[in-house]
Amino acid sequence: MNVSVIKIGGNIIDSPVELEQFLTDFSKIEGHKVLVHGGGKSATKMAQSIGLVPQMIDGRRITDAPMLDVVVMIYAGQINKHIVAQLQAKDNNAIGFSGADGNLI
Repeated sequence: MNVSVIKIGGNIIDSPVELEQFLTDFSKIEGHKVLVHGGGKSATKMAQSIGLVPQMIDGRRITDAPMLDVVVMIYAGQINKHIVAQLQAKDNNAIGFSGADGNLI
């Protein structure tokens, strides 16, 4: 069985127009497929809105316990479910997982 694995980052996630176009194209891929997504900018915005100061070193997030709570909430929750809903609207039988689900990672 062949599976296509595609990763998108925050620049696509943060642009409703680009995300819509990407998901339209993604939904047309034949066969089994996996979409891996980022969303760091959304996590940063949420962290700042609750008074956390995200720490970055060389462009990489330093994830302490409070920041991990935010990242899980945004990536596995808000962004993931938004993408799943959009794919469902395009007649894709989509399901969202995080790396913690089913001991995937």
